[in-house]
Amino acid sequence: MKTTISVAVAVTALALAGAAEAQYRYTDDKGVTKTAQYKLDVPADYRDAAVWVGPTGVGKPSLSAGANQQKQLDDAYRRIGEADAALAPYRAAEAAAAQREQANRAAAQQSKQARDAALKAKQDAARERREEMRAERAVRAQEDAARALQDAARAEYISQQNAYQRRMYGR
Repeated sequence: MKTTISVAVAVTALALAGAAEAQYRYTDDKGVTKTAQYKLDVPADYRDAAVWVGPTGVGKPSLSAGANQQKQLDDAYRRIGEADAALAPYRAAEAAAAQREQANRAAAQQSKQARDAALKAKQDAARERREEMRAERAVRAQEDAARALQDAARAEYISQQNAYQRRMYGR
């Protein structure tokens, strides 16, 4: 029983150690990514496309040119993401400022429309007053003309009466 447990522990340790020691990564035809400890463990069809993913340094192979480019690209994307996250408060403030500016423009436009409407109402009222004054003057002019005609008619009547009186009574 002790030997069975010790064998099971050893096999598990070797399996975990083997997975941890895997150094080359490749993708098969089905799109499944696999790792292998040695490049010779990678099937021949995928060997040229296998990428070193293990540690680098003294006594260890360096990353391939493609892996270096991928690492640089990943670092660049990470830095872009960090910078973008750092800019989030500023974007929010910029959006708030844009909303305030739009609200100010809308308020200014409404204010201008209100001023224009008040000015138009004032001009319309002034035009109506001028028209009323013209109408009143026209009525007064007609009344004056009618009085003048009445006065002229009275004067004519009086002069006819005077002429009649003179003829009748000789004065």
